[in-house]
Amino acid sequence: MEESLQGVKFFEFLTEEEREEFAQASQLVSFGAGKDVIEEGSEPGGLFVLTSGRVEVRKSLPGGRSRLLAEIDAADGPTVVGERGLLGESGASATVRAVGGVEAIKVPRDAFRRMVAEGRPAAFKLSYRIARTLARRLTRLDEEVIEAIRELESRGETDVEAFRDRLITDWSV
Repeated sequence: MEESLQGVKFFEFLTEEEREEFAQASQLVSFGAGKDVIEEGSEPGGLFVLTSGRVEVRKSLPGGRSRLLAEIDAADGPTVVGERGLLGESGASATVRAVGGVEAIKVPRDAFRRMVAEGRPAAFKLSYRIARTLARRLTRLDEEVIEAIRELESRGETDVEAFRDRLITDWSV
C-alpha cells in the first residue's frame, strides 16, 4: 500500500518511512456504482485516496435538489477526497458518489487522530498540507463571493435572494 501512496501528490512531501506509517494505518476499500464514498452531513470517517474509478462530488440544495461540484477520475492519477474530515468536527460538506466501481485507500480518522496524539511527525505534516489546501479553497471561495456581489451590483440587484441563487448556481469546489 505504501507504493500506492508514493504516487499521490498529496503525500509527496512525506518520507518513505512516514508514508509507510500511513500505509500501516490504512485499509483498502471499494465502492460499487452509485455507492457513497462520503455522505454529506455524515460524521467524517477518514481521508480516501482514490486509486481507480470515477466519483462525482455533489452538494445538496434547498428543495431536495443537488449541484454537481466536481467529477474526479483516478485515471488522471490517484487523488484525495475527504481530507477536511480528518481535521474538522462538522459533518461532511458534500456527497462523494462512485460513478462506476471505485477502489481507494482509506486513512481512518481515528487512526489519524491516534497518530496526532502520539506526536507522529507524519500526522502533523499531513495536517499542515490539509490546512494549506483548505486555506486555498477558502481564498477561492472569497473571490467567487466578491465576484458574485460585484456582478449583482452592476446589474442593480441588491436582493438577498438573487445573491443566494447566484452563489448556489455558480459556486464550485
